[in-house]
Amino acid sequence: MSARRNRLPMCAAVLLSVSGSLTSLTVSVAPAGAAARASAKLPACPLAALRAAKGPVNINVWESMVRANGQTLATLTDAFNSSQSKVHVTLVNQPSYDDTWQKYQAGLSNGQLPAVAQLEDQRTQEVMDTGSILPAQSCMNATHYATSDFLAQPLNYWKVNGVQEGMPFAVSNPILYYNKLAFQKAGLNPNVPPATLPQFIADAKALKASGSGVGLKVDAWHLETWLATANSLFANHNNGRSSRATAVSFNSKLGKQIFTDLNQLVKSGYATTNPATGPNAFDNLLGIGAGKYGMTIDTSAALGTITQVLNGGSYSNVQLGIGSFPVLSGSIKGGIEPGGSGLFISNKVPPAQQAAAWQYVAFLDSTSSQATWAAGTGYIPIRKSSTQTPTVQQLWQKYPGYKVAYSQLNNGVHDVATSGSVIGPYVDVRNAILAAEQGMFTQGASPAAAIAAAARNANAVLLSYNSRL
Repeated sequence: MSARRNRLPMCAAVLLSVSGSLTSLTVSVAPAGAAARASAKLPACPLAALRAAKGPVNINVWESMVRANGQTLATLTDAFNSSQSKVHVTLVNQPSYDDTWQKYQAGLSNGQLPAVAQLEDQRTQEVMDTGSILPAQSCMNATHYATSDFLAQPLNYWKVNGVQEGMPFAVSNPILYYNKLAFQKAGLNPNVPPATLPQFIADAKALKASGSGVGLKVDAWHLETWLATANSLFANHNNGRSSRATAVSFNSKLGKQIFTDLNQLVKSGYATTNPATGPNAFDNLLGIGAGKYGMTIDTSAALGTITQVLNGGSYSNVQLGIGSFPVLSGSIKGGIEPGGSGLFISNKVPPAQQAAAWQYVAFLDSTSSQATWAAGTGYIPIRKSSTQTPTVQQLWQKYPGYKVAYSQLNNGVHDVATSGSVIGPYVDVRNAILAAEQGMFTQGASPAAAIAAAARNANAVLLSYNSRL
């Protein structure tokens, strides 16, 4: 999914004490999806090349982590390098996920590719289409790697047609940030944040009447997440998981209702919008710190930086609460789709480096590493065993808000609708949605006309992309 899901404010200004409240969803595990392609068709994982290598095998890893996230990744990488002498990892930071992808595309021509690339989830189909990756499934098969300890949805996001193409790593989802003091002023229960979108709108009205309101980040990810909470598909062919997506599915009754609700928030003056990228991308969070907004929706990936800034103690007028993403309806059972980034192994580097890359990726996804990663960043621990470690247990006890994203991802329906979409021109599809929302908010387009235009333009870019393959 887009970089906007995971970029953190370079200068966050919103923090105080973090507390959490959870919205439970009924657990229902769906049958497995499409049959895996035969193992014989997968390229081999060159483990023997690493065993035969003389001296340490040096590999580069391209990543785009900032602030607390970058510091935690560096700590984990140092621990990996110190734990053995066969592989040495050098982290190469890129300013953003977009920069990483652009550099990766250039590397396809100039031959300068890393052994591991951390790519945002919306790049999954695109990087598969380059033919430049060694599927993680190859090394999983070769090492008899067990996945029963992983949360289903993060693992399934990077699994396409039964093949684990990349491995989940920095996994997040959208959560509710709100100011408990603003809730009290508005006559709302500060310990009961809105659990559904209709309740979110009602609370927005009360907040506006008491002098604050809502900071609404215009982010196409939220549309997908609301659809997932109703167990509704975003694209055809099982969200592109049984075969390549050729058309979007969001121009539905549910999609139109979401556009209508968002339009009501803005047109009624309950919410002020800001973009999901660029210098104003975190106006919604900064507005909570300034007292302008009483609540907003943003990525759980911001929690680490928020906790880091919290220690400054500069915002005594805010008591920050963390709540679950307000689902579309309490009567429709779905789930929260994952977001974030995965780790991909390049097949364009020497075989020993490919095997070394798998060793590093497996380390980052280990129980202890995921516990350290979650505690230092706010990303979700993708292993169940990680949540039982003292590191995570103490974190959740001190900051219950950190548990919210994990709980809402682990609970709910686990199927193709809640695993997220796999789409080739994902960025262009999202841009079509953003343009339609802006047209609705600023140019008076009706919700029905806006979402129809988004679907029409998204289908056009899907057709164009697929025709070039």
